[in-house]
Amino acid sequence: MKSTVAAVTAYAVALPLSDNPRPVLAPLTALLVVQLTLYDTLRTGLRRVISVVAGVLVAVGLSTWLPLTWWSLGIAVAGSLVLGRLLRLGAEVSEVPISAMLVLAVGGAETAAGDRVYETIIGAVVGVVIGSVIAPPLYVRPASDAVQDLARVAANVLRRVSREVREEYTREQTERWLEDARGLGRDVLRADRALDKAADSLRYNPRARSRPYAGASLRSGLDALERSAVSLRGVCRSLADLTQAENTERFYGEDVRAALSDLLADVADAVESYGALIGSEVVGPGPQDQRLREALGNAWEDRHRLADLLRQGDRLRENQWTTHGALTSHIDRLLRDVDGDARAELRNSWPAPPPSGLAHPLQTARSRLRRPIGRVQRR
Repeated sequence: MKSTVAAVTAYAVALPLSDNPRPVLAPLTALLVVQLTLYDTLRTGLRRVISVVAGVLVAVGLSTWLPLTWWSLGIAVAGSLVLGRLLRLGAEVSEVPISAMLVLAVGGAETAAGDRVYETIIGAVVGVVIGSVIAPPLYVRPASDAVQDLARVAANVLRRVSREVREEYTREQTERWLEDARGLGRDVLRADRALDKAADSLRYNPRARSRPYAGASLRSGLDALERSAVSLRGVCRSLADLTQAENTERFYGEDVRAALSDLLADVADAVESYGALIGSEVVGPGPQDQRLREALGNAWEDRHRLADLLRQGDRLRENQWTTHGALTSHIDRLLRDVDGDARAELRNSWPAPPPSGLAHPLQTARSRLRRPIGRVQRR
C-alpha cells in the first residue's frame, strides 16, 4: 500500500512541476525508495539521489569533451562505478552508471540531466514522506518472539537431558545432547537477524518513543541467552567426556543422577522464565521476574545438593574431580547468565527516556549493540 500510494503521489506531484509531460522517473524512484522501515527508506532515498546526481555529473562532464562511442561509454561506466564505490552507495551503486549512460544517450543535454535529477529528488522526497506518514512499522514483537523462542528451545534441550540423565544414560545419548546444544547456534543467529530488523525499525521512528528500551532489552537478553547456550554446551560436553573416561566412574550413580536431573529441570525453568522476562520488558506490561526468581532459588538449592553428593566417597579422587568441577562450573555460569538480580540492576542502569524527538540514543546505537556471532558458532 505504501509503495502504491508513494508512486501515484510522486507522479501527481511531479506532473505540474516538471517540463516532462510524463515524469515516470518520479514514481519509479518513490517505488524503489519506500522500504519496510523508515530508516531504510531514508537511507535508500538519500543514496539514490546521490547516485543519480553523481551519474549525471559524470555524463555531463564526459559529453563536453567526448562523443558517445564504445570506448567513451566504457570510460563512463568504469568511472561511475569507481565513484559509486568511493561514495559508499551500497546497493544503489549501479544507479550511477545507469544515470550516466541515459544522459549520454541524449548527448548530455542539460534538460534531460536536469529532469532526471529533479524527478529523482521529487520521488525520493515523496517516498520518505509517505513512508513516515503511513504507520512506520515496529518489528519489536517479532524480535521479542525470536528471543523467547531461543529460550524455549534451550529449555527443551535441558529438559531432555534432565529426563534421560535420571536413568543409566549411554554415550550415544550424551552425543545427542551435545549435538542438540550445538544446534542452538542456529537459533541464536535467527534471533540476531530479527533484532537487527527491529533495530532498524526503531531508528528515526516516532512510534519508538512508546518502547524506549526495546533495543537495549532485546540485545542484552539475547547476549545472556547466547552465553547460556555456550554454558549448556559445556554441561553436555562434560557429561559426554565422563562416558569416555577410563578407570573412573563412567556414569554417575543413582543419587547423583537424581540430583542432577532435578537441577537441570529447574535450570530449564529459569532459562524459559528469563526469555519470558525479556518479553514482558519489551511488549508486556512491565518486568515480571517473580517466576524467574523462584526457578533460580530452586536451581541453586539443587546445585548445592549436587555439589555435596559429588564430594562424597571416591568421587573426590583427582582424576574425577576435574570432570565434576567442569560440570558444576558450567552450571554455575549458566545460572549467572540468567540471573534475575543482575537483570534488575541492568534495567536500573538505563538512562531516563528522552522527553521528545524522533529518536533516542538507543535507536542510533545498533552498531554498538551488535557483537560477533561467529565466535559462539565455533566454540
